[in-house]
Amino acid sequence: SPMKIHFVIHEFFEAPGAIEMWAKSRGHEMTFTRSYEFDTLPQSVDDIDFLIVMGGPQSPATSKDECAHYDAQAEINLIKKAVDAGKYVFGACLGAQLIGEALGASYDHSPNREIGVFPVKLTPEAQADPIFSKFPQEFKVGHWHGDMPGLTPKAKILATSEGCPRQIVK
Repeated sequence: SPMKIHFVIHEFFEAPGAIEMWAKSRGHEMTFTRSYEFDTLPQSVDDIDFLIVMGGPQSPATSKDECAHYDAQAEINLIKKAVDAGKYVFGACLGAQLIGEALGASYDHSPNREIGVFPVKLTPEAQADPIFSKFPQEFKVGHWHGDMPGLTPKAKILATSEGCPRQIVK
């Protein structure tokens, strides 16, 4: 049955692209918070089955003074509500860092900034994962980041790259 998917989009150039196409192709209902347009985040997760938090040039430490349309703490609170309610939650780049923050794991700076197309390699944990076991062992990905998500005690690293040891975290 169709899911109700809510996207949090920080910048017009960090659109959900293929994720949105996937959701449309399966008939899922979609709602959006476009923070760059000063949209308000949902106050409740009751009407959300799947929360998707996209990337952006901000970090979890970016203040409202530094970026007027971005409220890290409000997003972290929304993610906490979704996790506590047992909803699906996915984060890309900044979104993944915010999920870590919501779960009590502070983001870190990557050993190297990665800007460009570089390969990521799956870990043994990914090879046993129901989703990532279907991926190639190594594949090229577009990168534009200098930070990485924090790790909770239950976190599993599913992919790494030469410049960043935490590319995909579950």
